Amino acid sequence: PPKKGPPQGSFLVQIEGCPHPDEKHNDKNGPPSQDPKITVDDTQKVKKGDTLTFTFSLESKDKTLSEDKVFMVKAGKDEKPQPVRFTLTYELSEDSKQITGTAKAEDVKCDDQGGYLIYYDKMPPPPHRQMRKKGRKPGPPGPPPGGFVI
Repeated sequence: PPKKGPPQGSFLVQIEGCPHPDEKHNDKNGPPSQDPKITVDDTQKVKKGDTLTFTFSLESKDKTLSEDKVFMVKAGKDEKPQPVRFTLTYELSEDSKQITGTAKAEDVKCDDQGGYLIYYDKMPPPPHRQMRKKGRKPGPPGPPPGGFVI
């Protein structure tokens, strides 16, 4: 069964002075664990016009990780991912089993608010629709591993 709580690598950025992002990107039913494990605070808060800086990490017990396989995208309104305007920097551990990333965006705007996804190598498939309760229509899928909201 899927784990409860937000998926690994997902987070939310909330910008003071902007309306709350769409709650559909904050579903609490996450998919099973993944490799590498992606860790990021699920909510990033910042005031409109300020600079947002946060860190995230990827860790693997088995794989040798590579910085050029780490990606971040913004969830699009039509469910297609969009490029992000964050400046991304990475630090790779000596054994290449862990990557620590830093994301920075200056002068954040309301358009920056929303769901984001950090993933390794290939974008994960969208989660399956799940029945909310017996007799109801299927609900929207939850965020994939590495998803977060601004």
